[in-house]
Amino acid sequence: MKKLAVLMIVAVMAVAVNAQNVDGGANDLMKKVALQYQKYSTMQFHYTLKTTKDEKTLSVKQGDVYIKGNKYKTTYGDLQYFCDGVSIWNYDKSANEVSIYEYDAEDDQNLLNPQRILKDWSTHFRAKFIRDEFQNNVQYSIVDLTPKTAQSFYRIRVYIVKSSLKITKVSIYEKDNTIYNYHIEQFKNDIPLDDKLFVFDKAKYPGVEVNDMR
Repeated sequence: MKKLAVLMIVAVMAVAVNAQNVDGGANDLMKKVALQYQKYSTMQFHYTLKTTKDEKTLSVKQGDVYIKGNKYKTTYGDLQYFCDGVSIWNYDKSANEVSIYEYDAEDDQNLLNPQRILKDWSTHFRAKFIRDEFQNNVQYSIVDLTPKTAQSFYRIRVYIVKSSLKITKVSIYEKDNTIYNYHIEQFKNDIPLDDKLFVFDKAKYPGVEVNDMR
């Protein structure tokens, strides 16, 4: 689930690209959302992940995401992921260990690749408009994404602010009744992001164990 969690955070701004096999107006809505996010040269946001099962809270974690083209950095608890478009670094703070992989934009197994998700999202999911609803005086449009092939989860629910077309929440429903709720906060776009941000700097992690898998 960790890979899926990171995928969702990295790709949450791109869930709408080229959606197909939709109904209820989801196609038009998703295209509008996608066009808006594709205009951004950079994106940064904070998120809170609340994990529940059978209506009981299992954990609450927070993290940050930075995206610049095919470069990205994400944090998830003790995990940090860096990608400069050439290499990917997976750093585990608890073990002070980093694994390095070659970045491959065409690798279907590379779930950390936001560009791959942007390009092929509709290959793997169907979208369906559910309803509009008000929460705290804000009107949201709700869209469900269902996988075309068997997965551990059966639904991803996306909450979109109707007036601004911003995605503020993504919920992943697992078949074992676990729900991963991502709340997107403090979203910023078109801000300066230094390319050094997307490269793991070994000097900043004294004693780190390096596993180079390239």
